Amino acid sequence: MTHVLNNLLLSQKKMFKPINFSFKYYIKMFNTNYYNRSFREEMLKYIPADAKTILEVGCSEGLFLNYLNKSRECETWGIELFENAAIEASKVAFKVLTGDFNEVYKSLPKNYFDCVIFNDVIEHFSDPWLAMTNTKEILSKNGVIVSSIPNFRYIGNLTEIITSADFKYKEEGGILDKTHLRFFTAKSIKRFFDECGYILIEQEGIRPCQSWKEKLLIFLSFGRFSDMRYKQYANVVKLKK
Repeated sequence: MTHVLNNLLLSQKKMFKPINFSFKYYIKMFNTNYYNRSFREEMLKYIPADAKTILEVGCSEGLFLNYLNKSRECETWGIELFENAAIEASKVAFKVLTGDFNEVYKSLPKNYFDCVIFNDVIEHFSDPWLAMTNTKEILSKNGVIVSSIPNFRYIGNLTEIITSADFKYKEEGGILDKTHLRFFTAKSIKRFFDECGYILIEQEGIRPCQSWKEKLLIFLSFGRFSDMRYKQYANVVKLKK
């Protein structure tokens, strides 16, 4: 067991520049090809089949919305922080608003959307609690929120922190992306939505670890570390009655 743990905790060290969270720097770091070109195909199955009005917050260039348009009959909307990406998304969506969600949501129709999507977005909010409160105003009676949120307890993330004895933000994306302002685990995601007035309908780990050493350690934990297998969690929630 000791040999397995020692092998597991080997990782390469990298050096990174100091963090700067000024708005201009945030825009520069976040507006990358990784962000713009992300499709998130694995999140499609969580969108309710009967959802007719769909809003994606952080829709980028509209790849996800475009697939929804082609695969079902629905009206898709988007909100995008970056103007160039929003222009592209507007070519495929019914309507796209440009700006910060907590500001532009006021221009959206009330009690209208059957599904509001936050794919890798909630962790970028300085106040995600406010974002969830504002979302209540635009959800239809039976509307749901679908989200994917990075898992801070992902085994690859924790082993890196343990072996380096450091917490370093990264420029290339991932759980410790320097534009992430909030961090979550599977348990804290449930608590977060509960505090915001939502009921968790479904939570499923996505993007599991691939290393046999990591898989072995999780197996030997007899379920205690099972949540550490996944880089992200997909979540579906609805408003409490």
